[in-house]
Amino acid sequence: MSFPVTFGFAQVCLLILLALALALLVWAVLLATRRRGLKAVLSRALPGTALLVAGILLLWIATLLQTYLGLTGEIKAAHVIAKPVASQPHHLDLELTQFADDGTPGTPTTYRIEGDLWALQANIVELEPWVNALGFHSGYKLTRLFGQRLDGKSPTQDHTFLNGGDRDFFEDMNDNRWYTSPFIRSAYGNATIATPGEYDVYISRDAIKVRQIP
Repeated sequence: MSFPVTFGFAQVCLLILLALALALLVWAVLLATRRRGLKAVLSRALPGTALLVAGILLLWIATLLQTYLGLTGEIKAAHVIAKPVASQPHHLDLELTQFADDGTPGTPTTYRIEGDLWALQANIVELEPWVNALGFHSGYKLTRLFGQRLDGKSPTQDHTFLNGGDRDFFEDMNDNRWYTSPFIRSAYGNATIATPGEYDVYISRDAIKVRQIP
């Protein structure tokens, strides 16, 4: 399961600012306990309070921006080229290239699947929005490749498992091992279905989706 992380330089600076503000406040409290006088205490407390308020305000703005990016951000997970097999009706040759978290493409692999449509399934672990705000993208893993027929008949071909499949994932869910609070909102399987063609596959915060390449 991949959990891509994006943590910007601005957020690091804001966290440093907050740490500095808290340090000044703690210093002010220590001076007060040692009875160094009101002037000494205020000289530390007022700057510390001002820094803390400024830091919280800026971090809140950055969090809103990061939450927006987390809600709308997508990870490119794969590239698919699917073509009908001329000699076999209701069959497709599909070339699948999976991508690492850093965008590096893996080795293309070709599969023959039964169907007029192809479907790619993924495990999705949807994180709470506040976790997305920290720069964490929802977790995902591509797990199954299979076909569907336009005439409604069920293909006789078994699903092709990818990356070790999803058996452990759903067994853990059956055993109530998925904790949906406070970090995880939900965990489930999600699939995208498309016609033959060339596509890029993306993982959003809560779904797998494709975009056809003209």
